[in-house]
Amino acid sequence: MRSVPQITVRCIGEISIFDIAGYFTEDSAEGINAAYDQSTNSTKILLRFDRQSFITSSGFGVIVKLIWKMRSKGQVLRVAHPSDQMRHIFDVIGLSQTIEIFASEETALVDF
Repeated sequence: MRSVPQITVRCIGEISIFDIAGYFTEDSAEGINAAYDQSTNSTKILLRFDRQSFITSSGFGVIVKLIWKMRSKGQVLRVAHPSDQMRHIFDVIGLSQTIEIFASEETALVDF
């Protein structure tokens, strides 16, 4: 059974952290867009995935759309805490060449 995607936002200075749990699909676009709209003062956004999260190909499409939106505003995106499988997919589809991916939130926040 798929878990409903949950996205909450925390802010640390100019960094907004989107805590993502559950099954990340195209249905997550509304939650990501709402989180992004809450982060109007942030120049940096960190997508922090729960280790139990799963992402579909359409979920990766949601991330790509977020990257385009952020680039047009000069913002920076990073990803933290993806599962090994998710990290592998980021590498295979080439997103890890576009955005930095970190094993933990702490390492992602260093020198952000």
